[in-house]
Amino acid sequence: MWHQGQERQQEARPQQAVEDDKAQLVSRLERELAAEQRRSEEYLDMLRRSQADFINYRRRVGQEQEEASLSAQIALLRRLLPVLDDLGRALSATPPELAHQPWVQGLHLVARRLASTLAELGIRQIGRQGEQFDPRLHEAVALDTQASAPEGTVLQIVRPGYMLGERIVRPAQVVVAGSQSTTSSPSAP
Repeated sequence: MWHQGQERQQEARPQQAVEDDKAQLVSRLERELAAEQRRSEEYLDMLRRSQADFINYRRRVGQEQEEASLSAQIALLRRLLPVLDDLGRALSATPPELAHQPWVQGLHLVARRLASTLAELGIRQIGRQGEQFDPRLHEAVALDTQASAPEGTVLQIVRPGYMLGERIVRPAQVVVAGSQSTTSSPSAP
């Protein structure tokens, strides 16, 4: 009997040791799992940051390309505007007796085609007679105090201005109506 009790103790001991080993193994595996989960969260966070950085990079590059394209268009337009001005002056100086000549009609056709092409490209002419003076859009080259129009009204377009989208390429040069009081000196007391 003593022998059977001793065998049971020896059997219980290895079984207890196996249970302890299992508990230690489970504890170790849980720690390793937690460490791997932290590491995977770090990698996932790094991936998300990298994706956000890449999206921001693509957007920034797109904006820079758009800005470069717009700058190139504006530079080209600034070089072409004096030619367009010359064409407009030539057409407005055409004598009435030559207005029906085929070459004059051809010049008018070229001017209309050029204007429609510029409009298709998003380029529009600014500065109209009768509108209110706006220092963002107009450059006053003269002030007419004798005009019967309200003060600040654009009386004449000396040179048209142009916009590309919302950017001013060149302000319109205009003559503006002024009041008599703006040119007279204040009376002494």
